[in-house]
Amino acid sequence: MAMPINITNLATTLTNNLNNVTSQINSVQNQLATGQSIMNPAQTGEVTRLTAQINAYNADLQSNTQAQNAVNVAITGLQSQTALIQQLQTLASQASTQTLSATDLSNLQTTFTQLANQIIVAANNANVNGINLLTGTTGIAILGGVDTTSLYTVTGSNMSAVAIACTGLSISSAASASSCLAVLTSQLTTISSAQSSLSASLGGLTAEASQATALATGLQTTVNSLSQANPTQLQAQLQTLNNQQAIDYYLITQMNQEAAAMLAIFR
Repeated sequence: MAMPINITNLATTLTNNLNNVTSQINSVQNQLATGQSIMNPAQTGEVTRLTAQINAYNADLQSNTQAQNAVNVAITGLQSQTALIQQLQTLASQASTQTLSATDLSNLQTTFTQLANQIIVAANNANVNGINLLTGTTGIAILGGVDTTSLYTVTGSNMSAVAIACTGLSISSAASASSCLAVLTSQLTTISSAQSSLSASLGGLTAEASQATALATGLQTTVNSLSQANPTQLQAQLQTLNNQQAIDYYLITQMNQEAAAMLAIFR
């Protein structure tokens, strides 16, 4: 009676092993289908932490993009103001020649005033989602850096003062036109200074964005290595498990046949 019991116990062991292999096959197939690997608690915690950091970098990038847009629009506004003042300089130079009639000077003054009024328009139009770096000095403050908590500030420039200075000028006489040229040159210097400041800020924002992108990309690679399944490894594992399953099926069949043979002897 001992031998049939031993054979039966072996068959039970093989059956349990087969069930375990089948469970592993199902797990591997599920990982292949979803593309997600099975992580232990430590890996899950690490992925959660890294994902939160990635989200912080992405939020910084969004704010950075908005800030860059505001700076680019402001720089465009300054370029428009520069072009307008250069046109004003041309008109003032014409008016300072002392060869123009009163009518000519009056006509130049009309054109001059119209162009000068556009300077404030150029400043007011440099608005992006309520942010205007040319109508005040409040500026923009965004978070960034490796720790995503460092404050990066972009300082605004009040170009309304430039507009006011230009609209108050007169070229109705040669003398006033000559004086006007000096004021216009001074306003161009003010605009040039604002352009340099904004260009430097744009460079800083670009560097911040590049750093955040690199950090987020690196962390995402780590997350992927932890959470994403490796198809090549899983396919190899699946092949091994399928082979083991086939062996288990064969052995169980053989054990069942041996058990049936032994029982027949004792009947």
